[in-house]
Amino acid sequence: MTPIRLTSALLAAALASSDSVRAPTPAAPPRTIAELEARIARVLDSTKTPGMGLAIVRNDSVIYTGGIGRARVAPPAAATAATLFRIGSTSKSLVAITALALEREGKLSLQDPIKKYLPGFYFRNPWEATDPVRIVNLLEHTSGFDDNSLMSYANNDPTPLTLERGLALDSATRVSRWRPGTRFSYCNTGPAIVARIIEVIEGKPFEQVVQERWFTPIGMATATYMRPDTTKVPVATLYHADGITPVPYWYVFVRPAGAISASAHDMAAYVRFLLGRGTIDGKTLLPPEAIARLERSESSIMSRAGLTVGYGLHMYRAADTTGFVWTGHGGAVEGGLSDLSYLPDQHLGYAFQINTGDAGAVREIAKAVRGFLTQGITPPPRQPRVALAAATAARFGGWYRGVSPRTQHLYFSERLLDLSHITFTDSTLRLAPLMGKGSEFVPVGERLFRRRGEPVATLALVTDSANGRAEGTESFGSRLGGSTQRVSALDALGSLGVAALWLAGVALSAIVTLFGALRWIVRRVRGRAQVRAAVATPWRLAFASTLLVCVNVVLLGAGSGEVRFLGNLTALSATLWASGVAFAVLALIGLVAAFRSKAASSRWDKMSLVTARAVWVLNGVAAVYLTLGGYIGWRTWS
Repeated sequence: MTPIRLTSALLAAALASSDSVRAPTPAAPPRTIAELEARIARVLDSTKTPGMGLAIVRNDSVIYTGGIGRARVAPPAAATAATLFRIGSTSKSLVAITALALEREGKLSLQDPIKKYLPGFYFRNPWEATDPVRIVNLLEHTSGFDDNSLMSYANNDPTPLTLERGLALDSATRVSRWRPGTRFSYCNTGPAIVARIIEVIEGKPFEQVVQERWFTPIGMATATYMRPDTTKVPVATLYHADGITPVPYWYVFVRPAGAISASAHDMAAYVRFLLGRGTIDGKTLLPPEAIARLERSESSIMSRAGLTVGYGLHMYRAADTTGFVWTGHGGAVEGGLSDLSYLPDQHLGYAFQINTGDAGAVREIAKAVRGFLTQGITPPPRQPRVALAAATAARFGGWYRGVSPRTQHLYFSERLLDLSHITFTDSTLRLAPLMGKGSEFVPVGERLFRRRGEPVATLALVTDSANGRAEGTESFGSRLGGSTQRVSALDALGSLGVAALWLAGVALSAIVTLFGALRWIVRRVRGRAQVRAAVATPWRLAFASTLLVCVNVVLLGAGSGEVRFLGNLTALSATLWASGVAFAVLALIGLVAAFRSKAASSRWDKMSLVTARAVWVLNGVAAVYLTLGGYIGWRTWS
């Protein structure tokens, strides 16, 4: 998923939290394959998703591989178990298992700094002398690097780029924003850098290494990093949200991060390999302890705080409210989503891919498949509740702000909206987001908490002196991990208040200007002389700034659905940049004009001028905030 789409999802979550809506009565899980297929078909139909591929494994036996719906709408083609779908970031785990294999062979260590293998490779880490960026940080997303730029996401060069050339496209984002090995923040560059290290060690292209070590021995006969040949294998077409408009094939610029296309047959073999703890059909390709390390997070404060859920080596463990902790990874490309999940102890797993980007479809399909797989199985015991320490409650209550943005250029919005408030009762922690219904957590350790219904702790209260966090939280859930920092009520509510006042000023400037225009028209119709108010200029400039804000918001929204419009130099991206810069310039001009203007002696003119000055002060504050935050002046195409 691109940073713009991710931030849109975060904003939507802040404005309409899923916790604020009463969940419908859950349907009984499908009991048979036929019921499961019927349930999935209804989900596909309701979400305008043409089709999918699905593999289900139980106790090393493939109990289902098949396609449901259509691989292609026109000309129509049914999805089958042999149809190749994009699996997106589910591809990343192949990088991690390769690194683990090389570690066992003594060719590298996960604790090695990346400079050991790539001495001339560009990145910036202010803590490199004491806390270098290590291979493990790249695999667990704890390097602190920003995610890929929009320019690199938009790259769609059909020429297969080498990893070295692909990584050269996007060097500016490789900056550690906090001390490596502390906070989790998803970054697609990480697996590509590790894959490049593997190429240097093995002396061959990464795709060849994976083919020889994994695809062929595991039995993933048709899986490929390259664009599949539709004359030789059936390939699903990916679609926009309408389920009709095709999405062009995306040539991922760093293929190890998410380029694999695979069939249900291929994914069934991969799930068998994972459930077999590195052994398939009697062949041991990795020992069980290596697979266990794949699934375990170690390099973040989150893991050191005691959370057993979290992001391992491109494989994560996440709890659900049915009482199970699933291991796996999801994937997203434009027009396609995937989910690979399994329960190692119960020897159950599945993988599926769909050909639209509808996250709701993935949730409903996963719910149906998980319900089918776990029927009759008792979940493991939940972590028992413990007494809540009074000192913990006294220290950690208050306001918290997210501090691990995936995309730094968009943090200006997350910084305002990703706020939550923590309070304690005698026996619970209550976390209330800025908007929507809060969640209650019960203590299962001195600083560990699990949400009601979940089997294990998913939230930890932490201190992070390495990054100046006296109090903070670490959590891991359905939207992956997040770090927050305690802030004062004045900081949290004050910043929101200023933002609200600025938005009110933006609206007011439009109202005043439109009212003035209406007044001018009425006076013209009545033949009365026009009286030029001294405060007209500041208000007219304010209206111009409002138009620039509206243009910017509309363009950002329009471009978020098609990253190529923002990631390349287009009329849309250029206008987005220009409107932002123009707003900042106009903020200075308007501020000067407002304070140079003099009102007439009437009370209303004086009040109008005072209000206009307040609006321009707020515009100035907004311009400075957006500029320092990196949004104004952001050239999305570079």
